[in-house]
Amino acid sequence: MNFKKKLITGAAAASIFFTAAVPFNVLAEEPPFFQYEGKDILSVSQIGQYDSGLGEGGTEIMAYDHSTRTAFVTNGTAKGFDILQFGDLVSGEFKDITTSKRVLLSSFGINGVDDITSIAVNPVMDVVAITAVSDPKTDPGYVIFTNKKGEYITHVQVGALPDMVTFTPDGNKAIVANEGEPSDDYSMDPPGSISIIHAGLSVNTLEFTESQLDEKVRTDSEGTVLEQLEPEYVTVSDDSTTAYVSLQENNAIATIDLVNEEIIEVKGLGVKDHSVSGNELDAIEDGEADLAKQPLLGFYMPDAIDTIEYNGKTFILTPNEGDARDYEAYSEEGSVGDIIDQIDLNAEYYQGYTQKELDTAVENGLLDELEGTDITLEQGENSEGVYEALYSYGGRSFSIFDAETMELVYDSGSDFEEIILEAIPEHFNTNNDELEYDGRSDSKGPEPETIISGEIDGSTYAFVALERFSGIMIYDLSNPVAPEFVSLISSRDFSEDVKGDVSPEGLQFIAAEDSPTGKPLLAATHEISGTVAIYEFSGGIPEAIETITFNDIQGHWAQDSIESLATQGIISGYSAFEYGPEKNISRGEVAVLIDRALELESNTSDSLLFKDVEDTWYKDSVDKAVNANLLAGYDDKTFRPHEEMSREEIITVIARAYEYAEDVKTDVNTEEILADFVDAESISDWARQNVAEAIEAGLVSGVKENEIQPEKNVTRAEAAAMIERLLQ
Repeated sequence: MNFKKKLITGAAAASIFFTAAVPFNVLAEEPPFFQYEGKDILSVSQIGQYDSGLGEGGTEIMAYDHSTRTAFVTNGTAKGFDILQFGDLVSGEFKDITTSKRVLLSSFGINGVDDITSIAVNPVMDVVAITAVSDPKTDPGYVIFTNKKGEYITHVQVGALPDMVTFTPDGNKAIVANEGEPSDDYSMDPPGSISIIHAGLSVNTLEFTESQLDEKVRTDSEGTVLEQLEPEYVTVSDDSTTAYVSLQENNAIATIDLVNEEIIEVKGLGVKDHSVSGNELDAIEDGEADLAKQPLLGFYMPDAIDTIEYNGKTFILTPNEGDARDYEAYSEEGSVGDIIDQIDLNAEYYQGYTQKELDTAVENGLLDELEGTDITLEQGENSEGVYEALYSYGGRSFSIFDAETMELVYDSGSDFEEIILEAIPEHFNTNNDELEYDGRSDSKGPEPETIISGEIDGSTYAFVALERFSGIMIYDLSNPVAPEFVSLISSRDFSEDVKGDVSPEGLQFIAAEDSPTGKPLLAATHEISGTVAIYEFSGGIPEAIETITFNDIQGHWAQDSIESLATQGIISGYSAFEYGPEKNISRGEVAVLIDRALELESNTSDSLLFKDVEDTWYKDSVDKAVNANLLAGYDDKTFRPHEEMSREEIITVIARAYEYAEDVKTDVNTEEILADFVDAESISDWARQNVAEAIEAGLVSGVKENEIQPEKNVTRAEAAAMIERLLQ
C-alpha cells in the first residue's frame, strides 16, 4: 500500500470554562485532526466535538434520533446520560456541541441500580431505552424507558448485568444482551441471557442450553458451561427477524430467531494463526516496532459487531478486540513467562511452522523474547500439564463472517499495525491513557473495539474504532470477500498523554439523509477523554492540491523541501504533527527515501538476507537500494539500519542515485574539485570521487563556504534538501 498523510491543524481556541447556559459542556480548543490516505476517495473533516467535562467515563455509548437530530450519550462518571443537539451543525465548520440536558439514573427512583451501560433510540416511537446494572451486578438488571426529552416512562427487569440494548429496525422489540458476569469473589456467577422486550413491555428472557453450542465455543473457565456464557453486543438484521449476539469471552456468536423468539445456535469463531504469512504482529514490548510471525493463536473475541447485506446474504463484521475473564478470585490471564518451563510447542497447531523450525526458534530464545506476552492459561495445555500451543486475546484486526455458516470470509490480517507504523510510527502500539511507544505490543496491540457500517455515495464502508491507539480505520466493503483499506482518521492530540479525542468506545453512523449537514457523519464517543467527535464525509478531492506540513518545520530553512517531498509521499514524519528536522537520519530511513524518490525496481530473484532487516517495514527498500548499488551492507551480513549517516556517506548515495536516475557515468577531476575545501583530506578514499561528482552536479554544497565536514551526521532536514535537489 502507498500511504500518504495530511495534517489538519486546529482553528480558533476558546478558553476552558463552564457556563450557566451550557451546564455540562466544556468549550475547548478544536482538537487536531488528521487523515491518513484516502483523501481522493473520501474527504473527512471534524466538524464538532462534545466535551462532557468529566474526563474518563464521561462519554461511552451513543444513540442518534434522526427525526429530532438529537444524540443521547451515556455518561458512566455521572451515572446518567446527556442529551445533545446536532441540529446546529454546519457542513465544513467546526462547532462545540452543548448539552441540552443531563439525565441522572438516580432521578428515576429505582432502588439498587448502580451503573448505566447502553442506550438506544426507537426508530419509530418517542422512546429511549437505557440499560441499568444492579448493585450487586449479579442481581437482575433493568431497562429504563424515557421519551426523547429524557422524561421517565417506565422500567422492566431483565437478566444480570444488561450490557447492551438495541431496537429492531421496525421498532417493535428491544433486544438486550445480559452479560451475567460473576462477582469478584466468584461466589455468584449468573448465566448470561438474552431478553426480548415487546412494545407492550412484556419481557421474554431467553436462556442458553448446552445443546445450542458447537465445539468451538470457549467454555473451559471456572463455573458451569452456562455460567461462563457472557453475551456482549447485539446487532439485528434489516428485516427485524434475526439478531446476532457476540459472546466476547467465549469467542462466539449466537443467532437468535426474533420471530419465534428462540436461540438457534451459538458458534465459536476459531483462532487466528499468527504464524501464517499476512497475520504477523508485534507481540513483544521491547521499544521497537517489529511485525513478525509468532507461535500465537489469537481468539477473535469481538466486541461491538455489525451486519451488512450483500447479494441477498448477511455478513457479520467483527472488531477482534479480545477479552479475558479476570476477577479477584480467578483470572485466566497470564504471560508466556508464567509457564515458560511448561511449554513444549507442537507444530501441529500452527500452519506456519514445521516442527524443526519451531524447535530451532525456541532454541534461539523465542520464548524468552515472548516472556511478557499476554496469553490465556486455559487453552493449549495437554493432559500432562504441558503447553503445546499458546493462545492470545484478539486478532488485532476486523473480520467478516458468513452469518449463515459463521465461516470466515475475510480478515484484515496485520493491516492495522502496518498502517499505524506507516502513518504515525512514533506512536506505534501506544496506550490510550499514556503515550507509550510499543507499550501495547505484548497485549492486544491497537485493540479494535467497535465496528459499524455505512453508505457514502453508493458505496458501503466499515469504520473500525481502535481503542488504544485512538483512531478509526475505514475500509471499502463493496466486495465483502475482499475489502480495501481507504483511510485512517484520528482527532487525538498526541502532544500529551490524554488530549483531544482519546479512546473511541462507540460509533454511530449518520446517513446523509438523516444528517443535519446533508452529508454523512460519523460520531465517535471517546471514553478516556470523555468527548464525542463528529466527522463529516465529503466527496474525494485530488491529492495533488494538498500541501502536507508539520508543526515543527514552520519557518525552518528546509520547510519547502520537506513539504514538497511529504506531499509527494516520499518522506513522512514521526507523527502527523512532527517531522523531526534536526534529528539525525538513519541508514534505513535513507533507503526508504531513495526508493520512494527514484521508484526503484524490485528484484525478486535477488532478495538480500541482512539478518537485521528481516520482517521490517523497510526491508523491501533496503533490498532495492542495495541491488541498485546505491547502498551496501556489512561483511557480517547486517545492514545496520539504525546507524546514523555521515555527510560523506549520504553524499555518496546521492551521487550514485544521480547516475542511476540519469543513466550516466560522470567523469570529473576529483582532486581539483575538492581542492577548494579546507577539510578535503578528511574525506575517506572510497567517498572522494562520489563527493566530487555530487558537488560538480550541484546536488550538494559545503556546510560552510569551504568545508565539507564529511564526518558530520546528516539531519532529516538536510537529507530532504539533498533529495529534492536530486529530483530537480
